[in-house]
Amino acid sequence: MSEKSKSINGFTLIELMITVVIVGIIAAIAYPMYTNYVRQAHRTTAKTALLNIASREQRYYSTNNVYATSLTYLGYASTGLNVPANGTPLYRISLAAAATHFTIQATPIGPQANDACGSFTLNSLGQKGVSGATNSIAQCWQ
Repeated sequence: MSEKSKSINGFTLIELMITVVIVGIIAAIAYPMYTNYVRQAHRTTAKTALLNIASREQRYYSTNNVYATSLTYLGYASTGLNVPANGTPLYRISLAAAATHFTIQATPIGPQANDACGSFTLNSLGQKGVSGATNSIAQCWQ
């Protein structure tokens, strides 16, 4: 067999660099999309907690003719509530209430702190709001 008939297997440096560039471009697009999806999932957890507390407030009102002024009256262990309850807290839930009205707020903390939707609010009239947001209420509460 002559030297010319032997084939050499392997990658050239150019092929390897093209592969690295393609992987880098895909990662640059995929990672921000993934983190955005994760933030949206965490928002859903906070909104669910607000709606759950509002539901408990309405039940409390139907029984006592006043709104609960503390989360402990609604069956929670403390006056401040972290969401989610286990794992890394992402939102801090607070309740401001009087006998005739209430406002519940979910403030982002930890890794969720720089979220585009900021803090979520829900009041006794069912009005939803956001504060410190770069997105609109409709985008955040969808």
